[in-house]
Amino acid sequence: MEIGTKKFLGFSLLLGGIALCGVGPWLLLSPAQYRATATIMVDIDMPPIGGNRWASFDPYFIQTEFEVIQSVVVLSNVVSISNLNVFWGEKYNAGSPLKTAKTVELLKRRMSLFPIRNTKFIEITFRSENSDEVARIANAIAKAYQEYCMNLQKQNVVTELEVLQQEYLAEEPDIQIRQTNQDLLRKKLKIQDDDLLSQEPPTTGSLLFNSGDTNNAGFLKSQELEQRPYWEEKHKLEGMIYLHKLLQAKITELTLEVATPKFAPVEIIDAAQPPKSPAGPNRLLGAALLAIGLFPAAGGFLMFKSARHPVQM
Repeated sequence: MEIGTKKFLGFSLLLGGIALCGVGPWLLLSPAQYRATATIMVDIDMPPIGGNRWASFDPYFIQTEFEVIQSVVVLSNVVSISNLNVFWGEKYNAGSPLKTAKTVELLKRRMSLFPIRNTKFIEITFRSENSDEVARIANAIAKAYQEYCMNLQKQNVVTELEVLQQEYLAEEPDIQIRQTNQDLLRKKLKIQDDDLLSQEPPTTGSLLFNSGDTNNAGFLKSQELEQRPYWEEKHKLEGMIYLHKLLQAKITELTLEVATPKFAPVEIIDAAQPPKSPAGPNRLLGAALLAIGLFPAAGGFLMFKSARHPVQM
């Protein structure tokens, strides 16, 4: 074997062995890592409410929700509820409380989000070397996201309710004006309108039948034309009152929904449970890599050394 080739091969074996020997001790000496997962269900098909962003189909829905879960708005609540600024400050910042932005960044590094294919489920996984906190924080993230969505849903309902209430109040003066106009027309035209809920004015035929006098047909026809503005005003008023009542019913429905939501946009299906054993690192793999790496490292070293100092014959 040529000396150059022997040197290259020996050097390659040495580097490969050193790499394996480096990974092995790292796996053996790294602190144990624990993992816990909470599963939530996001109701993509929820009925539309005002400007609710879930109201229509969105092909990027899951991707968008992943960004929301990892947002400062959601994770800052996790930091606050779990008092992570103080707790992690003692571990990672020499006892001084961390800034919320730094704590949120640590949270994002240690959490993973996975959609469950062909379902509405999302898995929220949190990793840490502390077995006591992984389940607690995974559940806190799920709860914070659920509360965010519920607050958003409630705010959408409140916004729609405020718009409808303003519309309702704005209609009342118009209804009152039309009611006054109708009363004035009725008095002016001397109309006997005992059935205030009547939808149709009396026709010439009905007036003739009631009067029993067919000789006054022309007079009754002119009287009907004269009274027409009153009946038209009445029909408009009754239509406004009908729509006004529908608006009032919708306001009542939304008022109840603000107090007691009809549905939860996010439901926690499976709460994270404290792990019974660490998820990593793989100590057995570390020991195997260390043992395997010693052979190419030693062989490469000897081959490289012999190539540099060949035996003289």
